[in-house]
Amino acid sequence: MRYNGISAPLPAAAGVICEFNPFHNGHKRLLSAMREAVGEDGCVVCVMSGLFVQRGTPAVADPYVRAAAALAGGADLVVGLPFPWSAGSAEAFAAAGVGILSRMGVGTLAFGSECADTALLTEAAVVLGTPDFVSDCAARVTGGAGAAAAWAEALRARLRAPLPDGFPGANDRLAVNYLAALSRQGGGMRPLTVRRAGQAYRDDVLTDASAPSASALRVLLREAACDPDALSAMLDGTMPDAALRVLLEAVRDGGAPCREDALLPLFHGLFRLGDADGLDNVAELSGGLARRMVRAALDAGTPEAFWDALRSRLYTDARLRRGMLYAAAGVGPDDLRADPAYVVLYGADARGCAYLKALDKARRADPDGGVVSVVTKPADAPACRQTELARRAEALFTLCLPTPREAGALMKKTPVILI
Repeated sequence: MRYNGISAPLPAAAGVICEFNPFHNGHKRLLSAMREAVGEDGCVVCVMSGLFVQRGTPAVADPYVRAAAALAGGADLVVGLPFPWSAGSAEAFAAAGVGILSRMGVGTLAFGSECADTALLTEAAVVLGTPDFVSDCAARVTGGAGAAAAWAEALRARLRAPLPDGFPGANDRLAVNYLAALSRQGGGMRPLTVRRAGQAYRDDVLTDASAPSASALRVLLREAACDPDALSAMLDGTMPDAALRVLLEAVRDGGAPCREDALLPLFHGLFRLGDADGLDNVAELSGGLARRMVRAALDAGTPEAFWDALRSRLYTDARLRRGMLYAAAGVGPDDLRADPAYVVLYGADARGCAYLKALDKARRADPDGGVVSVVTKPADAPACRQTELARRAEALFTLCLPTPREAGALMKKTPVILI
């Protein structure tokens, strides 16, 4: 089959943009729907956040651990959504992920959604492109709404009624941005909407092992990592057995869970010494946020007080974390507007390897055809801005591991290959 302008034939493929932070039963159901869409001979492709995730925090484990869990749960091919896009806003995250899947020749874009109404999500994606949407959101924030609530209110005001209760949910928001990116970028990917079931996205207490939230699993990981046997019992049934074994092995080896607030002292010091005018040029820190952060850092006596002083309805916690992370790594707005130059291979099974072989053949047949370049080992990545930022991100991420490692330790890793 031929997809998205790639002239050489490729096997059927369905792709998902994901974090698997950590992988659980809900992700397995999504991958199962993708397998049904492409058949046994097709390829289930995952573009997965590498070191840092959209919340602006380090992933619960390194991408090789999470890729191995995904392969155990039904994935065929796992490549990285690179930094800084992996930690970006919904718009930047979606644009980069959709672009990568398109350049991989993937024919079906799969995503979870609370409403599971493709027509409604498509209508909402059109709304994002209306000329006054951003100004309406800003006006609602000025009127007292929080940033996230203002976005949802502006969206609902422009959509047909009645709307599903709670629309848009957390996964709906991403789905809308995926479809908006798909519309902007063109190409032939078809959307596959899979209903998200079970616990709410932000539930931080595990109440349904068959359909858990990643937030609840991360809480358990942090609270019980000191006792892997007890943790195993707590997580039993929340994910495929093989995925749980992979995660527990990482816990025992000091590779999980990463400490989410490990970099907060660094961020506190960075903004204490920072120049507000210079930091204003960092991605996510425009509009006076850089000045607010510098003042809060100077006034706060501890990293925890610094964080508490920053939190407000004007900015989501995720934006604040992204801003601090981007300041430390030196990420500017142009970095997020650029297209990823390559992706790193984190894992593949036999179907995934066959797909990579076909994709490489397509790239060699048409070097200017836009097929994405796949790098097997981060240390072998080409010299470019993306690689520079990847090395900075890795130097920060390795400080967040339960057993911190030297900078560059993960750059030497090789993919998980299951043949």
